[in-house]
Amino acid sequence: MLYKEYLLQEGIHENHIIYMNFESFEYRTITTEEKFRQKLDELLPRDDKKVYLLFDEIQMVTGWQRIVNGIRVSFNSDIIITGSNANMLSGEIATLLSGRYIEIPIYPFSFSEFLHVKGIESDSRKVDNAYDEYEKYGGFPSVVIAEESIKDTILSGIFDTIVLNDVLLRAGVKDATALKFIIRFSADNVGQLVNASKIVNTLKM
Repeated sequence: MLYKEYLLQEGIHENHIIYMNFESFEYRTITTEEKFRQKLDELLPRDDKKVYLLFDEIQMVTGWQRIVNGIRVSFNSDIIITGSNANMLSGEIATLLSGRYIEIPIYPFSFSEFLHVKGIESDSRKVDNAYDEYEKYGGFPSVVIAEESIKDTILSGIFDTIVLNDVLLRAGVKDATALKFIIRFSADNVGQLVNASKIVNTLKM
């Protein structure tokens, strides 16, 4: 959505920007290749000007890669897609899109970016306190800008989303409680030698 706003500011006409979030109420029923194709037939302009297509959470659509490849071949277009890590690992995207893509990894804020968002100069006396906050909560943008009272709740939600969506479903793990314990155990033992036997013995306690 931010990129759409940027394109509009750059003078791109709105009917040449197609933004579809497949988790939204408007597009959540588009789950198949054919439905995706039909909707794009309605939305694509009928001229030779460049069209910008922004597809968010595209993994919700089965067969999306064939549609994206078809658009790339048939239209003067820029295509931006986002999706869950669980369904769109780098190696798989390379196969699905035949290597014709540029991947832009998105990371949490670095400490310098954290200071910038907070409006704190690097030579300010506030840096030490800022680092304490950064060390405690990390650099997820939604956490950084949140009120102190809900930071832990947001972090817990991010953790659960990663574990449940990106690990459990993809790996077919059935015991979510055990997996969460192993993750927390590993986090508590950073810098120490850990082996499977130690984890098993801890689980039995």
